[in-house]
Order: sequence, then C-alpha cells, then structure tokens
Amino acid sequence: MNRKTVLFLDNTYPKAYQSSTLQEQAIGGTEASVVKTAQILSQQFNVIVAQKYRIDNCVESEHLQFIPKFDIKSTSPDFIIILRKFPLVKEMRKQFPKAQIFLWLHTYKNLEYAFKKHILAKTNCHIICNSKTHQQDTNRLLNDTWLSKIIGMTAKKIPVHFCYNPVAAPNLKPIDRNINKLLFFSSPNKGLDQVIKCFEYLRQSMPKLRLYIANPGYKKSNNKSLNPQINILGSLPHEQMMQHVAESLCVFYPQNTFAETFGLIYAEANAYRTPVLAHDIGSAREILHPNNPLVDANNYQEIVQTIENWQKNLPEVSYNPQFSDDFILNQWLGLLI
Repeated sequence: MNRKTVLFLDNTYPKAYQSSTLQEQAIGGTEASVVKTAQILSQQFNVIVAQKYRIDNCVESEHLQFIPKFDIKSTSPDFIIILRKFPLVKEMRKQFPKAQIFLWLHTYKNLEYAFKKHILAKTNCHIICNSKTHQQDTNRLLNDTWLSKIIGMTAKKIPVHFCYNPVAAPNLKPIDRNINKLLFFSSPNKGLDQVIKCFEYLRQSMPKLRLYIANPGYKKSNNKSLNPQINILGSLPHEQMMQHVAESLCVFYPQNTFAETFGLIYAEANAYRTPVLAHDIGSAREILHPNNPLVDANNYQEIVQTIENWQKNLPEVSYNPQFSDDFILNQWLGLLI
C-alpha cells in the first residue's frame, strides 16, 4: 500500500504531547483531538504531528510520529493540517508548494476574518471546522457576508469543511450517581465566573449542592476554594476526569459568553450518560443528545427547576456514533482522497 503523508502542525500548545499524554495528565481538548485524529488517520496514512515546543522525536508506530517543528524540513507531506495559526499558511505553501493545505480552526471568527480570504485563495488553502454549526458560521464569514463578497470579486470562494472530534465509546459500569454533585470541567475562560454566580444562587434554595471544578491546565485560574461547597479538582488525567463525569448529576455549564465549536464537554458527558446543563450557544444543540434540554443561562428559576427535575428523573442520554473512529475516518477520507 502506497501511503500518503499527513502533517499536522501545532505552533501554539506550550508543551510537547503524544498519545501517552492523554493517560498521564490533563490536556486541552484541541490537543487531545489532534492526538486521537492522528491515531485514526495512521490506519491509512503516514501521519506526522509537528510541534513548535517539542525538542525530541517520539515514534509511536510505523505510521505515526511526533516531531519538533524544525524537523519538518526533512518531511514530504501530501497534506498539511495547520492548527489555528493563519500566518503559517503562507510559510507552509512556500516550503511545500505541492502539498494540499488545510487550516483547522477551533474558534469562531469575527467579520474581519474575511480579509484573510485573498491569501487563503492564493495559497489554495481549505478550512476545516469542528461541527456543522462552526462550518456554517465560518462559511458565512468567508463567502457570504457583504465584506467577503466584495473581496470575492478578486478572490475565489474558500472551501469550508467540517470533521467532528473523536470521542471513544466508554466501557460503562454500574456507578452510584451523586444527585448533589455538579461538575464544571472546562478552561476557566469559558464562562466560569458566570457558572459560579449561578451556583451560588442555586445554593440558596438547594443547600446540599456541591460544585466540582476541573481545569485542563492550559489556562490558569484565580479561583481557589471560594467556599466549602466548591471543590477545586485542578488538572486531572482523562480517566480520572471521566470518573467524576460519571458520578455527577450533570455537567454544570450555564454560561452564554463562550461558544463551543464542538464541545468535548458535551460529547463526553453524554457518552457517560450524564446530561449537560448548558445554554443554547455555539454547537450545543448539534452535539448534545436530543434528550438533553438546553436552558437560558440567565434564567435562574428555570435552572433551579431543571436541577430539581433531574434529581428525580435524569434525562436518558447516550454516546453518539458520529463521534466514533470509523465515522471520523470517513469524514477525513472525504477531504484527503
């Protein structure tokens, strides 16, 4: 089999990571998705993950390796997947003129992102998003707003695709769920202050509730043990984090300031049959199970009622096979073959 080569380029994450990192320590959702996607693609491609802050090589198999960015000069990729960083598009096009380049976005962009359309078109760079919701918003900005249409008079339409993030189906075991345990396991910049404010309101009428806060570790939090009812878990390896997810009444995420492009927080919680109390923002409605209702993050009475209802009768949510390895592989094959 004549395998083509896929190069992932991470110029952002401040630490080296590889497959073993997922079991050893907390890691950002984006980086976890890169590792899992690289593992999946290595079934049919030679996959290289290059990282700016890596200093040594990590060869995991015949078809998967993690290398320092400065070593990419010795590679000959057919496909280059740039994580987040638009300025690298021109650099990679100059260094690898024959490769197909993709820019894998992990955030929503503002109107001014349309100004990047010229370079994206000139370099024949495609965009990869994390969900249909993310794809539609990005396509609108690059191809369908008044600004993008003006720019489009001299630049072709930019192809915008989406591939879901991989989520493994868990090996579910009987577990005692604590109906008073609420869990927040996201970066603190994702609405944590709003979440804590809501929790403190809930405690006025539901004093038995406890909030557990975990952090993937790439954003520092100033939140300490704010009160005895808030437990700071810190950064936990994935397996330990999922144990907390399985034990909790719900993932507690009533915030409307940060829009997830995919939301591992949604997909992983539902996979463990744990609902997510979340606002209808970003990809929430697309990624969450149909039985997982959404709330208004500013309507505290609705949130109180939802918690009380869930304590009596938890909604039945489950794993989504669209996040499986096979489904993800087929999505990427649609882009790379």
